[in-house]
Amino acid sequence: MAKVTGGEILAKALKIEGVDTIFNLPGDPMGPIASATKPAGMKTYSFRHEQATALAAQAYAYATKKVGVGIVPSGPAMTNAITGLMTAWSGCLPLLLIGGNGDRARRFQGDFQEAPQVETAAPFCKWTASIEDPRHVPYYVNQAVRKIMHGRPGPVYLDMPANVIAGSVDEEQVKYFPAVEAAPRPMADPQSVKRAVEAISKAQRPLLLIGKGMAWSEAQDEIRQFVDRMQIPFVPSPMGKGVVPDDHALNAQGARTYALQNADLVILAGARSNWIFHFLSAPRFSPDVKVVQLDIDPSEIGNGHGVDVGLVGDGKAVFGQMLEEIGRVRRPIETPWLQALETEKEKNSDSIAPMVNSNDAPMNMYAMYREMTKMMARDATVTADGENTMALSRVMVPNYLPRHRIDAGESGCMGVSTPYAIGMQVARPGKQVFSFNGDYAFGWNGFEVETAARYNLPIIYVVANNVSVGGPGHAELGTRLESPEQPEGIHYDKVMEAFGGDGYFIERLDQVRPALEKALSAHKPSLLNVVIDKRQRRKEQAYTWMTSRTQRMQY
Repeated sequence: MAKVTGGEILAKALKIEGVDTIFNLPGDPMGPIASATKPAGMKTYSFRHEQATALAAQAYAYATKKVGVGIVPSGPAMTNAITGLMTAWSGCLPLLLIGGNGDRARRFQGDFQEAPQVETAAPFCKWTASIEDPRHVPYYVNQAVRKIMHGRPGPVYLDMPANVIAGSVDEEQVKYFPAVEAAPRPMADPQSVKRAVEAISKAQRPLLLIGKGMAWSEAQDEIRQFVDRMQIPFVPSPMGKGVVPDDHALNAQGARTYALQNADLVILAGARSNWIFHFLSAPRFSPDVKVVQLDIDPSEIGNGHGVDVGLVGDGKAVFGQMLEEIGRVRRPIETPWLQALETEKEKNSDSIAPMVNSNDAPMNMYAMYREMTKMMARDATVTADGENTMALSRVMVPNYLPRHRIDAGESGCMGVSTPYAIGMQVARPGKQVFSFNGDYAFGWNGFEVETAARYNLPIIYVVANNVSVGGPGHAELGTRLESPEQPEGIHYDKVMEAFGGDGYFIERLDQVRPALEKALSAHKPSLLNVVIDKRQRRKEQAYTWMTSRTQRMQY
């Protein structure tokens, strides 16, 4: 009888589930897995750090709607990847993390890098399991994929002891399972749909809040029809951008604060009542606002804020139901609500115009993004990181397609943009991928530009270099990075050059376009190190990023 190792069984089980791309960090005891995935026809991308491995895998999964697989060694290697589990858990992103562990026969005896990995991963996972026998690998892989992809997506951790990975069994003793079927699209209760449409139709100032759940469910066609027929303005979450193109006339992002405060009804669609949308609470929302909430997870309905109508189901399916319920009804194209939003958008646009149109040196971030977006394709993918860099990218960098933006999101994790860009570029070869980074945030996973260079991934990395943590508004933290000898900060462009990519040091706006033209035509990874004015250059915010004028998150 032919013998197969646990590593070979794993490779075949993953292949059955449609996995053709692996993100890993090589090391013991994972050798037999690495030896098996290449003959199985899988592409493998190896990283410098396990955190980046897990982050890239979940970005790839979000872009492709395939399972993102990260494979890491044991002990500290696996615990390094827990941040990736946390971001996937917090952001509802699909990820299968597979970690090695000590030999099962030596458990609790202090084997090399032995650790309680299943217990450590559990708080951040939909499911965790330790595989105790090579013959059981296909079952665990099948269950992991089902739990990751069905319902609300999220991470799963599978632990593989060294003896399971390297151990061999008779091939005919291994039972493989059929690939997990596509996730079902449950519909909402028809009476709840009827009540929701009635409430929306009666509202004088309705507002649609679009979360990334709508991007994941591929509900863009239904939502665009709904917006157009009902003439409902919308505000997307950062990763809900692109479900309806940002240049749509009813996009109220430019009047976000006014829209949230003055809406008499909000439709919370595939988003959560968390800090991203200020918990739907005063003073950011009216205390009397009515809420229609749509989510595939019934436990999310009413979580954090009461709802008037709850819709439990798949976003695409439920918006299809609402379109049927609406029928031929159309709201007026011109209403006082829409006119007020347009006036507010114009006012806000005028308030930032001096910064957007500034040609000063050193430049401000608004002006940097102004020049960058001129060179970005309509189907460009954006990753972002760093407080001001990320926040202003949400305003200044448009998105026109769903799942074409991923950033720190709910987790607020620093360092995500660099590895997220790698996952996105692997998912979308030949397409533009821009990775925007604050200079401090870049430091977390900045060495992963070597990974991009090693695989010749033509990512455009941008480091907005204001030589600080969080910008001048955080001066109380004592976080200036410059030295007297190097006031412009670290030359991140030289870091990219050292790894074989192209680096550009940019001090003036007229240098941005030529540098981008060269970077885009080079078809290799590039890094634009852009010197940003250290002075506070941002539109005055009515509120801090927490809930009120007086409350602010303390570090």
